[in-house]
Amino acid sequence: MNNENDLLYSKIPLRCGADGKFRVLVLSDAHAGVGFSKQVAPAIRALLTADRPDLVIFNGDTAGPGHIHVENAEQLRAVLTELTSPVEELGIPWAHTFGNHDDNFGLKNEDAEKVYESFPHCVSKTGDPAVSGVANYVLPVLGRDGAPAFAVWGLDSHGDLRSNFKHWGVAEDARYVLPVHFAEGTGYDTVRFDQAMWYYNASKQIEQRCGRKLPGLMCMHIPLPEMWLVANNRAETGFSGNVREEIACSEMNSGLFMACLERGDVRAIVFGHDHVNDFTGEYCGITLAYDAGIEYDAYQDDDLRGGRMFVLDENDPHRFETYMVRVRDIMGAAGDRNPPRAVPGG
Repeated sequence: MNNENDLLYSKIPLRCGADGKFRVLVLSDAHAGVGFSKQVAPAIRALLTADRPDLVIFNGDTAGPGHIHVENAEQLRAVLTELTSPVEELGIPWAHTFGNHDDNFGLKNEDAEKVYESFPHCVSKTGDPAVSGVANYVLPVLGRDGAPAFAVWGLDSHGDLRSNFKHWGVAEDARYVLPVHFAEGTGYDTVRFDQAMWYYNASKQIEQRCGRKLPGLMCMHIPLPEMWLVANNRAETGFSGNVREEIACSEMNSGLFMACLERGDVRAIVFGHDHVNDFTGEYCGITLAYDAGIEYDAYQDDDLRGGRMFVLDENDPHRFETYMVRVRDIMGAAGDRNPPRAVPGG
């Protein structure tokens, strides 16, 4: 796993602890950019100090939108230097996925990825250029015996569904949000079919190589339509948490959930995007979860701000523990937005 072209390569080896556990903290929607809030980095530091993870995932919308922005590589480097300073200083490996706002201001994700990967503790990978999106990857987590025990998957969920209409041969004015639609009824994109194929085939290769399937955690920004099912079938899915906005999933379904179901290795899929949702539930044996948001410049409720922890355990590899870690619980009122957000949804 020392070859960068190796499917199971990781720049920094990720390992379970002596107790067999591996802790992943997923943080979404930092919305950091030029002039972003000075409260974000201390909030992240508080979460890391209180409940130290072995890996941090920045799960999309790391940069922009609004009055804060990132227009070039130099600005992104400066923003990431401040944003990731708590993670870098503690020497914790971290990775990221791209969200719908990361390339809003002209810096292409292909160019942004080079900046991300230049950070010492960033273990993200560009991914196969023949597959849609940037930074589709899998990271191996080694067990106490040094062999791969778990897999952490990252996928690019893109931004605007219409952006690929020409490529697909779909009319530009096609009505893709129908009168009866999923949840919010948006034009958000999703993981593409070829990405689902990439995961499926990579999962098979890993099984062949390791002699078994690796239980996994999958991270992406925009929720899959199956998340809408959890919110609307609470008793049946063991729902817990908060729903404070509509599920902003795509109107298109890539088949990724079915691919995960058929392969039987991904045990949980975690999303960002909807800042004030933090709920979780289980559908067909796969846990689907939100991680709320860590931002201070976009919209967020002070009592929800934080991230979601996943605890993987070699002693019971097909089960895991997950819970929210909240800034207010650790920092008290000092972790609330200052000044308070005046307009809901601002």
